[in-house]
Amino acid sequence: MSDSKHYMHYTDFGKGPEIKEYWRINKKYNIEVSPNFDYKPYIYTTVARFTPTDDKIPASFDCMKYKRISEAEFTEYFNKNYAAFQNLRLRGGEYYVCGSHENNSFSFDAFFEKPRLHCSIECRKSIEGSDVSLFCQHTISQRPSVKKKSRHVSEDVFLQVFKMVLEFLYDGSAMPVLQDKLIEAVKGMIDPENPVMEEVINQESYYQKARNLMLQRKEEIRARLLELDDKPSKRRELRAQMKAIDYCVSVLDNNH
Repeated sequence: MSDSKHYMHYTDFGKGPEIKEYWRINKKYNIEVSPNFDYKPYIYTTVARFTPTDDKIPASFDCMKYKRISEAEFTEYFNKNYAAFQNLRLRGGEYYVCGSHENNSFSFDAFFEKPRLHCSIECRKSIEGSDVSLFCQHTISQRPSVKKKSRHVSEDVFLQVFKMVLEFLYDGSAMPVLQDKLIEAVKGMIDPENPVMEEVINQESYYQKARNLMLQRKEEIRARLLELDDKPSKRRELRAQMKAIDYCVSVLDNNH
């Protein structure tokens, strides 16, 4: 059973609720995602190192409301934000980095003219833990201020950092273990004298997770065929799904 709690934060001034964000919280990490994943997707996370993160749902007051939601509802919005970042086309822009190796704090920004887009990455390490985030908006109004305080970085560096952070955010349970590795990898990406020699994420975990999910679905279908008396057309459809899953698993194994 999950040890996480899930809630949404919204305001209500009598004209209907305006949702601000969705949250997953536990003592190991907190994740916040956007309700507006089409126009302004974001994923913010705080990861504990020595001191547990706050896992209490805030109390509502005045027009600021907090409502507990199901894990499935949070996961739906997390997946939509995650998919929005996966679908971004991030080539042909201006790329900047601002940060300090001494403070273990880095921010990366990319700006694009057509269509107008600003993508931001934040990676910060402290004694208590780490803050890691992805943010995107369809405006480049912050470009002048970013250019003043930052330096140019190559497209390849930005894209590799983006990929590492996206992979880091994929599995919350792995973030406490991988947080320091991520920060060191980011430092290595912008320091030629400290090259990164290994990937942040263990690719084996993706293979096993995908395989297990497919086999779990196959067993669910098998149980339905045994327990329920569906009409023949539905049973044929379910058996076809099982065959498709077997094929997908075989392809996954052959290319692993």
